[in-house]
Amino acid sequence: MVRRIRKAEKDVPDLLGRYVYCVIPSPITERKSFGNLGFDGSEVYTMDYRDLSPVVSDVPYRDYAVNEEEVEIHRNVVEKVMQEYSIIPVAFGMAFKSKKLLQIAMSAGYQAMQKARPIIDGRVELGIKVFIPKVKESMDSTQREECSADFLNNLLTVSSDSKRLKLFSDRLILNSTFLVERSAMDGFSAEVGRLKEKYPDMKVQYSGPWPAYNFVDIHILGGKRRGFR
Repeated sequence: MVRRIRKAEKDVPDLLGRYVYCVIPSPITERKSFGNLGFDGSEVYTMDYRDLSPVVSDVPYRDYAVNEEEVEIHRNVVEKVMQEYSIIPVAFGMAFKSKKLLQIAMSAGYQAMQKARPIIDGRVELGIKVFIPKVKESMDSTQREECSADFLNNLLTVSSDSKRLKLFSDRLILNSTFLVERSAMDGFSAEVGRLKEKYPDMKVQYSGPWPAYNFVDIHILGGKRRGFR
């Protein structure tokens, strides 16, 4: 995932910058528009940078504080782009003061993004959470581990990779995300369905598809060191 490490510059009023939603790892030499889906109804379009295409909109440069409405705008743009392309994900809030600064960042991060291409090409991220219902909170540790391992091992047979995420509740026995070929999504969903039938008392949350946030980790630096690493 591309992360903003620190804020770049102070807000400059009435100055249009470039907000980056994601990067398409293939050249789109002719400017492609995804419509007026961006912040403040701005047009979302592709820029051309070597064999990469950042997806941006022209917006007033500011600090994009995390709030539900603006995060939803970012998410909607990414979901729209994902309908047509594999993408390198970019975290919420990545705004650059100018096109030139964005190009400098793309140059600095070019090698890291090239390494990410085979990871995300033709793949999406799918999430699975398995909870113990309140009526079965007495499930012992061995049973919990066996159930968790059964889900994980079977879903790994229909995915390319997985990451275990934090168990944020005592009732949560599995919180994992999986990297799945687009062509294998139906098979993955079918396996989730089979496991749900096998464990009818368990609560299963299935989410996605998402960009491969948990499998790509590219950092953006702020200040004078703005760029990717």
